[in-house]
Amino acid sequence: MKRIWKLFKENLLKIARIDSTPVKIATGIGLGAFIAMFPITGFQFLTGLLLAFLFRVNRIAVVVTTQLICNPLTLPFLVFLDFKIGEKILRYDSFMTLQAMRVLLKDVNFRNIFTVLGSIAKPLFLGSAVIAPFISIVAFVIGYFFVQKFKAREKR
Repeated sequence: MKRIWKLFKENLLKIARIDSTPVKIATGIGLGAFIAMFPITGFQFLTGLLLAFLFRVNRIAVVVTTQLICNPLTLPFLVFLDFKIGEKILRYDSFMTLQAMRVLLKDVNFRNIFTVLGSIAKPLFLGSAVIAPFISIVAFVIGYFFVQKFKAREKR
């Protein structure tokens, strides 16, 4: 756990040290958080680079934030959260648990990906679409104040 926290802290400092304005860095953080909430694992990196280029925000901030938020440790929780929110909105009544979601994600491969995702895709993507803007705004605000404070401290 100590090693994970150290890695997390190093990546936050890597973002804060980027030679750019706090607004551009925070926008990259918000965009990275937005992308991380969608279950497009494997395509998040490319999607992040493309959107960073299109919106002219810091690419490093987008990619690092995406990887910090959505990684093998957090993926089952994010997918489960997205699924449960989408399920509530659609008024579905499944008995999917976090453990069942982990098993489902563990057994996904190229042969069965469409079968597995077909059963959970609608609530999963709807939940992602609902929660991603909220998470993005929160990440932007926290990122902005963190980077601004870090850069002010470095100037002193």
